[in-house]
Amino acid sequence: MPRRPDPASWLRRVLAAAVLAFASAAGAGDLGPLLERIERAYGTVTPPNTILQRGHTLSHSRGEGALLRAYRGAERFRIEIHYRSGTETRIIDGPTAWQSSKPMSEAFRGALILQAARVALPWNLFAARAQLRDGGEHRAGEVRLHFVEMPLGNNLRMVAEIDPESGRILRSRGILTHPGGSEMVFGTVYEDFRTANGRLYAAVEHHYAMGRYIGRSVIESVEYDTPIADSLFRPDIPGLI
Repeated sequence: MPRRPDPASWLRRVLAAAVLAFASAAGAGDLGPLLERIERAYGTVTPPNTILQRGHTLSHSRGEGALLRAYRGAERFRIEIHYRSGTETRIIDGPTAWQSSKPMSEAFRGALILQAARVALPWNLFAARAQLRDGGEHRAGEVRLHFVEMPLGNNLRMVAEIDPESGRILRSRGILTHPGGSEMVFGTVYEDFRTANGRLYAAVEHHYAMGRYIGRSVIESVEYDTPIADSLFRPDIPGLI
């Protein structure tokens, strides 16, 4: 059974990090050595065209369910979870986001964009190296982490928290900024690193929303560059092609 991180400690660290000014608007030149360590850790700088993950998740609100994630770029993403109480499906299909067969708000779409970006770490860091911001090194208890911020578009950004020695991304924060300046923060702690097809991934993810621990996911298999049909990124609505 994976060890649950201390949610109070995570909340304190996230709130502290939220008020830290980033050291500079540094680009790839300053972050080059760190990005090279990340590349060595994860196996390649070449981004996969697709990512297909299978496993199970444990939600504090809905219980345990079989998990499928399908990624084909920032705007083609599907999460499907089969709980005992029913199946939950969340989809990004270009400019539209769906929950099951219901079109959702732009805020909902933004939260899914953040999840898609998280699934594709670290390769989207490499792709956006010219836009990265160096947040410098910070301590979380006995752990030293290097913060790197990646913009994802209007009101969206991702902060990767990296072990500067190993190059592994140990934590991430997806941040959605609402009109008026309020923020929603979605955090993930990564554990149990494994390899598939020469690429490193975390088999255990602990999930937080606004500092509150909401559950975990266990990734049992990962496939890279496998064909994924267009139909997987469309809601199951009769007559929809």
